[in-house]
Amino acid sequence: LTQAKGTTKSRKPTMKTASTGIKIRPQSRVKVSDQPIQCWAHSHTGKRCRAKISSREGEPIPVPYCDRHLKSGDGALRVVNHPLFGKALVARYDLPANYRMAYWGIRGRCQTCDVEDRAISFYPPNAVTGTNIDPKVEGGRTLKTDNYNGVLNPGGTGDVIQFAGCPGPNERQNMRSTFQYWGCRNGNVGGLEFVTLMPIPKNTQLLHWYGSGWWGERGIKRQDVGTTRYPAPLRDRK
Repeated sequence: LTQAKGTTKSRKPTMKTASTGIKIRPQSRVKVSDQPIQCWAHSHTGKRCRAKISSREGEPIPVPYCDRHLKSGDGALRVVNHPLFGKALVARYDLPANYRMAYWGIRGRCQTCDVEDRAISFYPPNAVTGTNIDPKVEGGRTLKTDNYNGVLNPGGTGDVIQFAGCPGPNERQNMRSTFQYWGCRNGNVGGLEFVTLMPIPKNTQLLHWYGSGWWGERGIKRQDVGTTRYPAPLRDRK
């Protein structure tokens, strides 16, 4: 575990929001250390949470939200009703590029595709380094076939990243997973890091690519998700 660098001076860019005038500073990635880490979440008014977090199950790096924000979600994000697709995740205020967010859930078995779920496959990080990077593996990522450990199911938790949509044919993602997981093999709780790819204006939907097979496996037609009230970033026209 490590002390989050967001508590000290940083050269990382900040973004002044049009709605509140507050400055949102992108958080630093958490690394293994013997020191508690600072919660990544922000309040509804843009203030960084000061709570400190230690390992919960002996994992090298815990999900970087305090117990309160595990229950309520990051205040920088807001879950809203979508007119066509149930729920959507939007920015409560302007967010900068490289803003980090944590998806988390309860580890268990994968459901069949006919059951609605928002689970993500779990590949536990190295128990010593806390990362999913293996220098012996081409590309650096841990081999999925060797490391799969069930799924993380956010159902019944306070996780809000589960409501981030998938961009439609004319849209593009503005956030992505980094393949940095938190948790330990056969543990109860785990998480996955997401990061924004660009500045995200207030009320804009947060979107990430679900994968090419997700739609067909569920018999769902992929559609654009942006609305007038909650827009989505559009693809560049050629």
